[in-house]
Amino acid sequence: MSTLLFYFLFPSLFMLHELEEIIWMPSFVKKISLQIPYKQIFTFYTPFAFNAIVMEQLLLLMITLYLSYQFNNYTIYTTIVIAYIYHVFGHLIQTIVIRKYVPGLLTGIFTSLFSLFYLKNNVPINLYWYSFITLILIIVNLVLSFMVLHKKTLKLR
Repeated sequence: MSTLLFYFLFPSLFMLHELEEIIWMPSFVKKISLQIPYKQIFTFYTPFAFNAIVMEQLLLLMITLYLSYQFNNYTIYTTIVIAYIYHVFGHLIQTIVIRKYVPGLLTGIFTSLFSLFYLKNNVPINLYWYSFITLILIIVNLVLSFMVLHKKTLKLR
């Protein structure tokens, strides 16, 4: 498989991971919120908010893929794929810290290994460093999205 074909396959891998989270996250959050002392963070999570954010992230991924294809420059898109691989370490760390399986870990590991297999020889080493910037931007986007949706939900009540 060519790298270009992999790039077009990646949104499906991303959604496979997200579907595991969409299915298992509601029950996970319910269980874990009873055990964690800082419960305020769980007020930001609702299945609707999570699903809306997944949709927004998929749209951003698809727009980036489209623009990369149009300009024949996959640098930013590659950093997104690498940032995705890095984010799976977050799932692993959470699983170790709370000693419970965190939804998305299994599909994250499989899809990350698959992605790494196709990227390892085709990506300059500096993109692995730039991907940390991309990861920070993704995390900021997630936090802001949860905050905005939380405020919208409060207004609807």
